[in-house]
Amino acid sequence: MTNGWVDMKNTDMMLIMGGNPAENHPCGFKWPVEAKRTRNAKMIVVDPRFTRTAAVADLIARFAPGQTSRSSAA
Repeated sequence: MTNGWVDMKNTDMMLIMGGNPAENHPCGFKWPVEAKRTRNAKMIVVDPRFTRTAAVADLIARFAPGQTSRSSAA
């Protein structure tokens, strides 16, 4: 993760790529959820799996496994 949780709380848009903070960091994931609730922040999740994080996202970009390097390079 590049940004701290406080940055997530104060953002207008977040891109979560290849991670599942709802499962891996459940206490810290409250900040992105709070940003969605209070700031109407948009959450974009890029992951081939449908995760708990993807379940609360505004936009889910799913791709076939193994296509990550092409997606990142674009």
